[in-house]
Amino acid sequence: SAVLDEELSAISKNMRLPNPIEWLNNKIQKNEMIFDTKIAVTHGDLHGDNLMVDDRKNVWVIDFERCGKGHALQDFIELEADVINRLLGHPVNFPAYLKMCKTVFQTTEINLEEADLVSEDVEIEKALKTISIIRDLATQCTGMNDAREYLYGLLYNMTFRAQLLHKIDKSKSGYPLLLAGLICHRLDHWDQTWSSTE
Repeated sequence: SAVLDEELSAISKNMRLPNPIEWLNNKIQKNEMIFDTKIAVTHGDLHGDNLMVDDRKNVWVIDFERCGKGHALQDFIELEADVINRLLGHPVNFPAYLKMCKTVFQTTEINLEEADLVSEDVEIEKALKTISIIRDLATQCTGMNDAREYLYGLLYNMTFRAQLLHKIDKSKSGYPLLLAGLICHRLDHWDQTWSSTE
């Protein structure tokens, strides 16, 4: 864990990643995050634990207590964040994982390119393909394709997750904070080439 903390700290310093909570507060105070938001009926808590598959391969959604009006992209963003975060619950090839995150954060449109769906790690390649399907559905269902609004949603999700984990076990909040910092960095450099190999 100490080695991982050092690795996360080094990545953050090398890329000069901002503190995501301070970054968000600054953007909110300056009203820099205003979008013409589409509202829809959303599940409100859509993640892998609220999806059930029966023996006929039918998928059932459960737990509708948070269902109501929300951002049209909310459920898609929550599903993607769940995919990204669940990988960390298993042994993971961290360089390949970080490359995957940079790949999905670098796009200017929500949809991913076919070339982005390749990884030397089988689990990460599966995750990339799953994220691609989620994003394709997001654009089909909402008609939205500007990745900035999508990334802001992921940023909120990662920041919220980091704060929850910080309360439970401070050592586990490093990954989502790193990912939130990467998203902030990407949004700050939106009009510049931002490569997954940076």
